[in-house]
Amino acid sequence: MSENNLNRSNPETANHHWFPFLRYKKECEAAGKETSINEWMRATGQLDAKIAHEESVALAAKLAEEKEADAKKAIEKETEERKTALKKDMQQSTKSISENESAKN
Repeated sequence: MSENNLNRSNPETANHHWFPFLRYKKECEAAGKETSINEWMRATGQLDAKIAHEESVALAAKLAEEKEADAKKAIEKETEERKTALKKDMQQSTKSISENESAKN
């Protein structure tokens, strides 16, 4: 084998197979951090599409929660308005009934 082929398999310099991850693992162990393939892929930019998807899912969930809260508020407001209108109608009908009875007497 030539010298060039030996350098390609040197785990300290090679950038193929798992060598970059193994260097990352060594750095994490030296820093006392837990090693994770997902974190390594995120750090190297290999999961940008997944990260964007996770962010969009989180945003969609937040928007859905806000929309649901707004709908609940609208329903509560409409319910209160109907209760108020019903009370007002009942008071008016009671008043007109008592007026009719007093007019008959």
